[in-house]
Amino acid sequence: MADHRSWLDRFVGLCITLLVAAAAVYIAVKLIEAVWAALLVIAAVGGFIALAVAILRSQNNGW
Repeated sequence: MADHRSWLDRFVGLCITLLVAAAAVYIAVKLIEAVWAALLVIAAVGGFIALAVAILRSQNNGW
């Protein structure tokens, strides 16, 4: 079935899609800004634990 919408209808649809996408990106950025400190702490603790495990395994020839 052919798409019989006019170019104006397609343009309006495209504009609405871009507006919704921009709003979604804006909300995602605001959410990341709100929790970035906690994410940084979690990543640092995870990295420290991984480093400690690697050091312990190398010193003890495995577990």
